Amino acid sequence: MIDLSPLSYSDLVELKKNLEVEIVRRKESEKQNLIAELQNLVASKGFSLSDVLGTSSDKKAAKKAASTAKAQFRNPADAEQTWTGRGRKPQWAIEFLATGRSLEELRIA
Repeated sequence: MIDLSPLSYSDLVELKKNLEVEIVRRKESEKQNLIAELQNLVASKGFSLSDVLGTSSDKKAAKKAASTAKAQFRNPADAEQTWTGRGRKPQWAIEFLATGRSLEELRIA
């Protein structure tokens, strides 16, 4: 385990930001590796992923046509929780604002 006690507050905040970025990067990398493994496995059996999963390019095109809003705010306690700024505020944003802090502190750069 890493001893964090000698780090200053600003060092810890920077470390947290770097960790969140690295976690997202590694999750995406793991996902891509898994997709490649699955493609190789189904190809060795004579299928494609779309054959096995029952997807088609028509469904993919329909999904791409309906764009989703980009996340504008991120929960500092859990980097996977985001909010587009549309609709009702999530509970984590409400609790953050209740501490007297600004919504701008949650904005994704």
